Amino acid sequence: MAATITTSNVQENLARQLSDSVERLQKQVEKVEFWASALSGFTRPVADYEPETTAVARYLKPGRPARKKYRRRSKATSDKPALTGG
Repeated sequence: MAATITTSNVQENLARQLSDSVERLQKQVEKVEFWASALSGFTRPVADYEPETTAVARYLKPGRPARKKYRRRSKATSDKPALTGG
């Protein structure tokens, strides 16, 4: 009787280990599929860029470059006196 209990314990242990191994393998396959699809995106050529057809083009005058944006200075930094050495 002891031999059958030991045998069933060994079988259960092996079945659990096999199940765990298959689960780990499935997770690894998912990772491989993810990275393979990510890498396939880098193998495609970049689409041609035509600035006239973009949504931003309607805000720019033809033949003129976009104006440079200037950062606003906060009131706190503009009111501070300049530091002088000495």
